[in-house]
Amino acid sequence: MALSIKICGMTDPGNMQEIAGLHPDYLGLIFHSRSPRNACGLCPEAIQAAIAGIKLTGVFVDRPETEVMTIARRFRLAAVQLHGSESPEYCQKLIGHGFEVWKAVGIENESDFIQIENYARCVDRFVFDRKSPAHGGTGMKFDWQLLGHYTHPVGFMLGGGIGPDDAETIARISHPQLIGLDLNSRFESSPGIKDISLLTEFLKQIRKS
Repeated sequence: MALSIKICGMTDPGNMQEIAGLHPDYLGLIFHSRSPRNACGLCPEAIQAAIAGIKLTGVFVDRPETEVMTIARRFRLAAVQLHGSESPEYCQKLIGHGFEVWKAVGIENESDFIQIENYARCVDRFVFDRKSPAHGGTGMKFDWQLLGHYTHPVGFMLGGGIGPDDAETIARISHPQLIGLDLNSRFESSPGIKDISLLTEFLKQIRKS
């Protein structure tokens, strides 16, 4: 089955329109004030006009449920991606509102997979990233060999520092729960602006493999 592709950290509707032509499955908007890719000030109507029906994922860090719901409805998000310390109960509430819920998990060693057992029934997928006190966004990989310790049935997106030269390595990952890739900073010409040529070549290799 083909990997689901999410291109995250979008900040410019014109760039989004270019990226939409590459037919990713999701485009990601980061709603976090400390991020250089913060999308809170963008115009939802301009985004919808640019993305040609591609699903939107919103990235949040420990925001109140009411704020997440307000933003999700305003921007017509299909999924919410939670990068903070949100509880399983919090995730369950958002699923009850009809959104896909993705829980990001920082990975440093095999014990990090143990902590997510309580989320297995209340998220649609996990996003595995490099562990960081900044809640992701390091642009660096974790040790992908650790994926062999993940045995839960919930599918996961691989994130954290994936770059243009990683297509062959990713093609060799045979984990049955790997369902997608979360691409961001290493495909940029500047923060929030994606390089079309880098993404075009990378996606060509991934889809071929």
